[in-house]
Amino acid sequence: MTSGYNLQGLIRKNTINALTQFERMGLYSENISNWETNAYKGTRFEEILCENGYTKCVKRTDHAQGSIQVTKRELDIALDGAGFIPITSQSGEIYYTRDGSFCLGKNGVIMTQSGDIVGTGIYISADSVKTKIERNGDVYTYKELSGEPEYKGTIPVVIFQNPEGLEEIGDNKYIKTENAGEEQLVVDHRKISQYSIERSNIDIFDTVNQIMRVNASLLASTTLMGAIDQMYEKAINIKD
Repeated sequence: MTSGYNLQGLIRKNTINALTQFERMGLYSENISNWETNAYKGTRFEEILCENGYTKCVKRTDHAQGSIQVTKRELDIALDGAGFIPITSQSGEIYYTRDGSFCLGKNGVIMTQSGDIVGTGIYISADSVKTKIERNGDVYTYKELSGEPEYKGTIPVVIFQNPEGLEEIGDNKYIKTENAGEEQLVVDHRKISQYSIERSNIDIFDTVNQIMRVNASLLASTTLMGAIDQMYEKAINIKD
């Protein structure tokens, strides 16, 4: 009987390990697929020991700063430091993003690539020949290069007490949750860089290394399950 219970324990531990490693593989694969996504934040697993002696994995988002790449687009901006830009969907929902690869909508409003309005709405007139975005988010346009600038609005930046509490919903957008806390508007900052974009914070070499380690663990689990199966067959034959 003791041998049977030991085998059951091995099967349970091995099954939990295999399921955990499959989840890890999916997470690392998602990170690799978003390696070139602007401002993408990588995710990781942290193991927590439960009261029953087994571990469970919790998914965490790494909000570390990605590298900043210089571009040639006037409406490209990068956030240098902590924070998010509030955006508004066409139906009125409020989201938050760090992807500053903005564009103009049909009516001249500054929007994200997925069609959400930046802030509460900043409009650029069709006769503008230049748009300047200051470090504090103030947006100015020029009708003539040598003329006076016209203030159009400010791109807001907010911070959260616990950014890991935000929920990622795709398209580089987050929604606020109770765990994240209330957003706080950042004033008198110099966080915005025009003609720049934040890259993902994925370390591609480390991620590939992690995938190789997970793959080795899965192979070991498969080998162990095969050995346990052979032990069961031998036990059944001896009983017969």
